[in-house]
Amino acid sequence: MPERDPIDLIRDQLNKLEDMIGLHADHEQFKRWHSETKIILEKAFGSKSARYQNFIALRFREMSGTPFASVEIDKINAARYKKDLENVKTILQSAMKELTLDRTLFKKIQTTPKTVEVSLEGEYFISSGIEQSDLVEAIKKGLEASGLSPIQNRETSEKESIFQQRIDQIKRAKFGIYDLSNPERTDTFLEIGASLAVGKEVILIYKKSSPVPETLRPLNPIEYEDLSDLTEILRKKVHSV
Repeated sequence: MPERDPIDLIRDQLNKLEDMIGLHADHEQFKRWHSETKIILEKAFGSKSARYQNFIALRFREMSGTPFASVEIDKINAARYKKDLENVKTILQSAMKELTLDRTLFKKIQTTPKTVEVSLEGEYFISSGIEQSDLVEAIKKGLEASGLSPIQNRETSEKESIFQQRIDQIKRAKFGIYDLSNPERTDTFLEIGASLAVGKEVILIYKKSSPVPETLRPLNPIEYEDLSDLTEILRKKVHSV
């Protein structure tokens, strides 16, 4: 992944904080955000820095999962989660201020990097509805700078296990790519529903002039003219996240 300004990276994580409200410490979307934030702070300040140590000290829950979990325990954990979101907001805002001051007031003794290379390891899911090899390659080219590896569906001999296999892949991935160009591929919509149900980000694409269900419009599907256009759009999206 290309190097980016750590201030921009931290600002991105700060902007995503609002999306964490209403989730919990075991939610896949939160865990992904938490892991990325930890990597960014470590790269920008070092693992022994106060910024990094203060962040990893936040537990976002009062008690771990237990077979005797109750409504009361859920309320206690929810309160701690909300409190630590406020704490991390303060940490990230202070981190941005420190980096800014370091550049403006202390140019000669700068202690933090102007850019950091952050490779957020993991995988992304390519929907089973995307079968054309040239389309798959266009997606891979567009996302090659993300530092993530593609997961493609591997058919099994047992029909009953095929969809469960996809669910497992969706859970493992950081996000999924789904093509809406062919409305007859109903399995694509099932995968989108499963992805949203487990808190995963979905990137919806469709070829120009293809019909897009109104219910999916709020998810901001990406329109593309041709495969080279799709590759470039995805490439720009990688640089903006």
